[in-house]
Amino acid sequence: MSVLQARGLELRDRGRTVFSGVDLDVAAGSTLVVRGHASAGKTSLLLTLAGRMRPTAGTLRVLGEDLPGRATAVRRRVALAEVRGVNELDDALTVEQHVAERLVLHQPWYRPWVSDAQVQARLRRVEEALERTGTDVPRLRPKEFVSDIDPLERMALGVVLALTGRPEVLVVDDVDALRRTVDRRRAWNALAALQQTSPHPLTIVASCADTSDLHWRTDDGRILLDLPDHQDNS
Repeated sequence: MSVLQARGLELRDRGRTVFSGVDLDVAAGSTLVVRGHASAGKTSLLLTLAGRMRPTAGTLRVLGEDLPGRATAVRRRVALAEVRGVNELDDALTVEQHVAERLVLHQPWYRPWVSDAQVQARLRRVEEALERTGTDVPRLRPKEFVSDIDPLERMALGVVLALTGRPEVLVVDDVDALRRTVDRRRAWNALAALQQTSPHPLTIVASCADTSDLHWRTDDGRILLDLPDHQDNS
């Protein structure tokens, strides 16, 4: 089953081409890796696939829904990890406060609270999933402020929050924001581990400029999309 289908997808903004000519056919449970330099429009493409931006040309269907007409339905099923400038984490909140807020959003309106046990259970489920696959990622410390956690922990928190609503597609922007090679490798391994242990087919869309930290296998369901730089983006 195709989760992401695009033909001739294009986005133009104020006379300049952000991305163009994007053709996709991504099956459920696969990983789409969008590669390109800073001016290639990676973030804009990810937001378009997630139903958060409107393309200006081409056709796009996500989870059987035609975009942009069915964007609201797509947004309920496609979750964003932290995207700078879009859904940034609050440095003044702790890890557990962020998790509690997200859990409340996915509860009925008449239950505007969560218990400490619910928060701990959510963090523990993610840790257990990673441990089962032997993935070496740091544990999130519930009482720590987001301003004090390191970049890999911050990315991990963004993914934990995104997975709270059990989405069918997870979008992770700019893995290269992790400056250390070891952190980028751990991030890619963690995403693969979460996908493998998901109770339902989880499709991942992630972006980067360099895939040298990503271990490619012929049977791992990864698809590479290269976005070229546009001359009119300067």
